[in-house]
Amino acid sequence: MIRAILFDKDGTLTDFRATWEPWMAGMIHELADASGADPEGIAEDFGFDLETGTIPPHARFVTAPGYVTVDLVARRIGWDRPRLSGWLGPRSSSVSQVVVPGAVAVLHRLATAGFTIGVLTNADEAEARRHLDHMGAQTAVSRIIGHDSGFGAKPDPKGAANFADALNLAREEVLLVGDGMTDMEAARGAGLPAVGVLTGTLDRAALAPHARAVLPDVTHLPDWLAKQATSAA
Repeated sequence: MIRAILFDKDGTLTDFRATWEPWMAGMIHELADASGADPEGIAEDFGFDLETGTIPPHARFVTAPGYVTVDLVARRIGWDRPRLSGWLGPRSSSVSQVVVPGAVAVLHRLATAGFTIGVLTNADEAEARRHLDHMGAQTAVSRIIGHDSGFGAKPDPKGAANFADALNLAREEVLLVGDGMTDMEAARGAGLPAVGVLTGTLDRAALAPHARAVLPDVTHLPDWLAKQATSAA
């Protein structure tokens, strides 16, 4: 029986493409102007297709923690990490997170129903807290684990495993919900069941082999959980 649920943030509680794609092209061209570097090269390092204005499914911007991408771009443009981080910080912080409609209500509904709710993200913990607070979701969430919380970044399974162990739950009692392969791999490595959602960059065919179910978005999760509980009874 599922007793706790660990959610990814970007692409799971938020719509990844709707949040980031409208911002990326302008940011890349602005950075190219500021640094004198080639915008196509910067886009390649971020993992953004300037021609189509889209983020490819397995782009670095999707899969890697932010510092990895920052280091790569910084080397290309000849800046150090603090300078680029200082340039990017206020710009990325100003991006409005496009929350999946109904996602916050689902978190509160699940918490009220007795599930322990956590968030496991490759964003830094402080950023995740700000986003969840702005969304109105933080009071439903018992724990937030970022890439800098001491367990590494997904697909490293240590954060997922620690979430289960800290609750004294068996691994199969903790469900991981995410939109990407790093989520699926973290779940598998930690021995957690996984459910995929389609509000990120991957499609059903990519997620299905690695998940117990693939749902359109997190608002379908309560019904799925209810069906699992009924079938187990």
